[in-house]
Amino acid sequence: MINSNFLSKGNEVKGNISIGNCHNTIVKGNGYNKDGTEIMHSDHPLAQANRNVIISMHPLDFEPELTLTDNAYISQSEQTFIPHVLPIVVGSKVHFLNEDEFFHNVQSYTSKSRFSIGRRAPGISYSETIKKKGVIELTCDIHSQMNAKILSFDTPYFCRVDENGSYLIKSLPDGKYRMEIYHPTCDKITEEVEIGGGEVLEINYHLSNKV
Repeated sequence: MINSNFLSKGNEVKGNISIGNCHNTIVKGNGYNKDGTEIMHSDHPLAQANRNVIISMHPLDFEPELTLTDNAYISQSEQTFIPHVLPIVVGSKVHFLNEDEFFHNVQSYTSKSRFSIGRRAPGISYSETIKKKGVIELTCDIHSQMNAKILSFDTPYFCRVDENGSYLIKSLPDGKYRMEIYHPTCDKITEEVEIGGGEVLEINYHLSNKV
């Protein structure tokens, strides 16, 4: 494969991703947890369904240069993982921070990426290196309604939509790509595109619930 250092990098992909009724499928719990605390859910923007759409571009005809993701954090606040979906480059270290006033755990039963950080007191941070590519499912064994996902990519070209559903990925080298649009409760979109010569490609999609 061609090394990306030898390719023009002036291309962009942008657009808007709208969501149908997928936003109704991130469920807010109610009642009490087994530790006696009342079930909560944060209203933080990155805990909402419309901000957890991730767009990624995967080169098909060249090898991208990978740089590990800096400052990859997931906080636990009001019994909620924030953000609900965290995109990273595979091999990056993810930092977990308990910002509540009670104990939390972070665990993954994902094949080839199993871990548990144990029950951590308020204000305690713990880091885990994510070595597996793909979707890593996270839960808390104390608060069963808590869940999140890490998207571990073998590409540096990805982004999150903004509050209006818009996205922009810059500095794409010339070439062919598999474009993926991910949302935890909507159908995943996959499309092959080719871009080059300083092109600005606009691609818009409407996501719907998984069947």
